[in-house]
Amino acid sequence: MYRRLLAFALVCLIGPTANAQLIANSLAPRASWSLDVAAQYAQPIGGFYSNVDDAWGVGVAVRHHFRGVEFLGFRGDFAFLNYGNERKRVPVSPTINRVLVDMATSNNIAVVSGGPELMLTRGPIRPYVFGFLGYSYFYTESSAGDDEGSAFAQSTNFSDGGMAFGWGSGVSLPLTIRSARVAIDAGARRTTNGSRSYLRRGDIQDRPDGSLQFSPRTTDADFWQFHVGASISLRRR
Repeated sequence: MYRRLLAFALVCLIGPTANAQLIANSLAPRASWSLDVAAQYAQPIGGFYSNVDDAWGVGVAVRHHFRGVEFLGFRGDFAFLNYGNERKRVPVSPTINRVLVDMATSNNIAVVSGGPELMLTRGPIRPYVFGFLGYSYFYTESSAGDDEGSAFAQSTNFSDGGMAFGWGSGVSLPLTIRSARVAIDAGARRTTNGSRSYLRRGDIQDRPDGSLQFSPRTTDADFWQFHVGASISLRRR
């Protein structure tokens, strides 16, 4: 697990900076508003780990830190994670069996959350901690498309959602790229979802009569999320 996380961090950090001149900006205060975009890796724990190896996706966060109390702020997060896919070639219907399409099935998690954040807003290294409360949605969907990947039909096969909460921490490394104020941002958070019913690869069976048989798994569905990305200041103080 640790080797995968190290490789993941190196790819995300080296790629964006290879062709840019980066100058550390250690004296300027953090903007009151910022937008974060990051690659995400999720490691299931507990009962969820017994059924799912890992998940990959993307996260977006909006942060606001208050004037006069710069260390205190609020953040809202959205994350999309995928933990399994299936793809096969199938006929359009039993009666149109000479026309084949690509059917893709994906197992996904969406998490929307918000909460307070405490952050050191000055200096070359800016650690932060935060707590959050929100909603997590586990869902499996299938789509049919052509050879070029364009889908013309889509359906949600199974879903389950509910409250999510947790805490996280990270570090922001401010940089100046030309005239823009950005930062490399990396961190982790523990997302507690409680009990969820969900599908994984192979849990949908196609019956001869055209109906579907589902074999959902119900466990606690908690996981760690790790992210590495960029934070862009939206407004300077």
